[in-house]
Amino acid sequence: MATAKALVTKSIRDPPDVEVVSKPIPVAVQGTAVIEVLATWVGASNQHLLTHEVPGFGIPLPGVFGSCAIGRVVSAGADSTALAPGQLVLADNFIAARDDPDVELLLGLMDGGTAASRRLARDVWRDGHWQTHALVPLENATPLDERRLLRDLGHDPAELVYLGRLAVAYGAVSALDLKAGETVIVGPATGQFGGAAVEVASALGARVVAFGRNAQVLARLKAAVPRVETVALTGDAAADARALRAFGPVDAFIEFSPHAMASEPTYIKSALDALRRRGRVAFMGGLGRDVAIPYFQVVLKSLEIKGRWMYTRNELRALIKLVDTGVLKIGKTAGHEVSGRFRLEDWEAALEAGAKHSAWGQMVVFTP
Repeated sequence: MATAKALVTKSIRDPPDVEVVSKPIPVAVQGTAVIEVLATWVGASNQHLLTHEVPGFGIPLPGVFGSCAIGRVVSAGADSTALAPGQLVLADNFIAARDDPDVELLLGLMDGGTAASRRLARDVWRDGHWQTHALVPLENATPLDERRLLRDLGHDPAELVYLGRLAVAYGAVSALDLKAGETVIVGPATGQFGGAAVEVASALGARVVAFGRNAQVLARLKAAVPRVETVALTGDAAADARALRAFGPVDAFIEFSPHAMASEPTYIKSALDALRRRGRVAFMGGLGRDVAIPYFQVVLKSLEIKGRWMYTRNELRALIKLVDTGVLKIGKTAGHEVSGRFRLEDWEAALEAGAKHSAWGQMVVFTP
């Protein structure tokens, strides 16, 4: 009898308490699909999350981490109308309860933090994609045009994992209803999601002002992505605001701060200072602390500030169309690199590589 393998986390501790185990291949029932995982992302924060309790993050234990994946359909429930065995799909990890879309979780990463989402994670969607075969909701297995992506454009499944990162960025761009010809500040843009937002905004025709502290990564972004200007942060809020205003009038600001920061970021105030009247802001980072907002400036300039969590199914499909048509490039021609490919058994090296290769365009994957 054929079996699957999974990298199971038994508890959160240092060193990581994980083990590769064998288990039966799941069987799809109504509302689900089983995929054979070809490549799945090892995130920059995964090593930390397996060794430290982080408020807001967590999965039921024992359980399987692992966010987005590229795979092939093994089986699909009787209510499937679009999936067939062998079909190439993107299995993303943003799950919403079918009877209450306000109940959300990130499979293999975050249980959502509410009683309802934790119950859904514990009892139904317990395991992420760090395994050879994964059970996923039908709606989370999005068909891909294999002929176009693998043959015509020359990508391999590991490169396609980048679609999951771009989908999050597309959600931010969509939230602002960004138009071709508008100017948008994106930052910090040197990380994986901020850099992806630069790519998506540019592909949709915007002029992008990307800021960050890593001048080398900013230079790579500017060289690889059309219509990109860059600002290297100094930490002086007024000086950074002047540098951003030099590209004005600025219509919008997309914020992608990382979770852990030692001090309050000054660049949020700088970006708000640079916005025109009636400018728009999307907060979409993972910052684990409160920040000061220049309240009266927001009022006087009629700024629109919104938070945005992930993306919709329609936005995900629209993002894939951009890649299919070549409007949004991925892979080596876009300046991306797969910085490491690892078997589940090599999880220690994979986690170290994921933590090391955390800049824009870099990606580490398991190929189970």
